[in-house]
Amino acid sequence: MKIKTSIFGFCGMLAFTSAAAIAEGQVVIYSPGGGHSQTVNQVKDLRQLVADPAFGQYQPGMVIATPAATRLANQELQQTLTRLGSWANREEGERAAAINQVITQLRDIKVTGRQFTSLDPALVNNNDKANRTLSGEYSLYQASEASSVTLLGPISGAGKLVWQAGRQVSDYLNGHDYLSGAEPSQVTVIDPDGRVRIAPVDYWNRRHVEPQPGSIILVEFSAGALPAGDEDLNQKIISVLTHRMPN
Repeated sequence: MKIKTSIFGFCGMLAFTSAAAIAEGQVVIYSPGGGHSQTVNQVKDLRQLVADPAFGQYQPGMVIATPAATRLANQELQQTLTRLGSWANREEGERAAAINQVITQLRDIKVTGRQFTSLDPALVNNNDKANRTLSGEYSLYQASEASSVTLLGPISGAGKLVWQAGRQVSDYLNGHDYLSGAEPSQVTVIDPDGRVRIAPVDYWNRRHVEPQPGSIILVEFSAGALPAGDEDLNQKIISVLTHRMPN
């Protein structure tokens, strides 16, 4: 099964402008969970943003987004749900139940037009290439310190699991059964910063991969289970999850 190991999606870093941009950025900062907000005006670049007291304490799950990219992310979510629903309607029994479980999982996720650039002050302040120029409107979503990982996909007992240091991906799968159509040989790990990694987990190819706190462990559908014309559904699901809004 061919899987890409990095997903920058449709909104990548295109919204960041060159250093020659005239207009400076306006950033609306939302507290964890998308609650209280405050606005920071005339922000010329990320270095200025991360130094502002309103930026708060850095967490890997923090997301900066643009309105246009957020609209596209929500469109992709709805399109993916529609395609999964159409597939489920053509199946029955355990296979239909497994697909519908994934649909339920995705419906519980809020997405935003994430810009795939580091917000880590240590990197932004010491690497000129990481110091992106800002122009226009942005939303910055703060994140709480994570203490769990989230198991998703066609697998029993999906949901949040307590994160433990040193524990590898295959350990988190113990006691969980693959549902109809699941891919058993490898899973996809989506780090809090949106980075995507592949973790082989079967007895013949297992590799030690440790998820970070706040990561998603995604069990995908096997290539043989996906219907003709929907071979890219796993990648669409991954793209949706890389654009998730912090809890």
